Parts: sequence; C-alpha cells; structure tokens
Amino acid sequence: MSYAMLFLLVLVFSGSSLHAQYYDDRPYQQSHARYLSAGFLYSAFNRRSSNRVADSLAIEFNRIMPVVAYRQGLLEIAFGYTRYTLQGESRSAIFFGGTYSNELLLTGSRGSALLLPVLLSTDFTKAEGNSTVREDFNIASVGIGGGLKYRYFHETIDLSLRAVEVIHFSFEGLGVGNGFSAATIAEVAFLLKDALVLDGIVFGYRFRLQTWSMDNTDFNYRSISHGPFVGVMF
Repeated sequence: MSYAMLFLLVLVFSGSSLHAQYYDDRPYQQSHARYLSAGFLYSAFNRRSSNRVADSLAIEFNRIMPVVAYRQGLLEIAFGYTRYTLQGESRSAIFFGGTYSNELLLTGSRGSALLLPVLLSTDFTKAEGNSTVREDFNIASVGIGGGLKYRYFHETIDLSLRAVEVIHFSFEGLGVGNGFSAATIAEVAFLLKDALVLDGIVFGYRFRLQTWSMDNTDFNYRSISHGPFVGVMF
C-alpha cells in the first residue's frame, strides 16, 4: 500500500501529462475556472455493521445539509452544516473538505478529453451525540486518490463528469485513536461562460459515499450524501 501511495503523490505533484492519443495537435489546457457555489446535500449518516454502540448512544440522521464551496482551477474547498433531532434533542453536524488535484491526459484533444485525476484530499466530519463530547463523532482525515474524468469544453461551455476513489488516514479530533476511511466522490458540473452574471454561471450535482473504520469501533459510520448546486464564476 505504501508504494501505491508514494506513486500517487508523485503523480499529483508532477507537471507532466500522459499522452495516449490526440485528435488534433493543439495541447490540452486544464481548467482555471474560479467560482463560488451553493447547494444542498441529502445526507444520511448511519452506523456500520461493525459498530456495536448501544442504540441510546448511536448517532444516526437523515437530513438536508446546505453546502457552500469555492473552486479555483483544480483546488476546491467545501463547507456544510445542518441540524437534526436525536432522541428529542437538537444536534448539529458539520462537514469541511478540501481537495487539490492534477489531471493527466489519457486521450483527447483541445475540445474534449478523457483524464486521470490524481488528488490530495482532507476532510473533517463532526456529528453530535447525546452523551459526552468525547462520544461525539469528531473525525479528521487526510488521503490520496484517483479516478476518471471526461471533459468537453468550448468557448462558452465547459462540461465535466468525474468519479474518484480516495483512501484516507483518519484520526479522532478529541482522542488518540486512528483508523481508515474510504470515500467515493462523483460530480457533474456544467459551466456557462459569460452567461447572466459576472463571468458566467455553474450548475451541477455532487455525490459522496464515505465510510470510517476506526480503532474504536464506536466510530465506525457511513455517510451517503448527494445533491445539486449552482454557482457564479468571477
């Protein structure tokens, strides 16, 4: 596993591109679009089968989570917050995530391309329970991943479809425990340049499935979230 992680890190920071085929001689250019977006995620947070915590201490909810995000080129930062009811008490959940990626050209041209995105990822998820603060789900993760992306772009439009898998090292925010987290992330984004306001508008749809396998199995949870977003380019 360590050799695979080292290989992915080298790809992330490599400035070179993999060239397989070209439909024309014009070089592929990565996106430099910058935009702010807002949307919401249908978020389901539940125990995994390996989590044996008592029902009275379990943290489970199905809620809509508003999310704001900032993207510039291959860097993205997102923040989400929601509240839910747990055994009659109001509780809160927070998600913060960031990714930095490099896109390696597999095949394509200046107008459309199939890419290999390789990325560094970090995220923090907190969900309050009904016990002490130390029993809250409070996990941060750092990892690397890769996948596939298709991009079609023209002077006025930029359409992309991406799916990646990320492996994380995870650790408790208020303890010494650690573990492993896997995340499957997918997104469809459609950019309309010079449309309506400022430099254009963006709309799309996000999906994220993340699981945690920690030393303390009380923190073995699964989160599934998906939903639309709209944004403004500037």
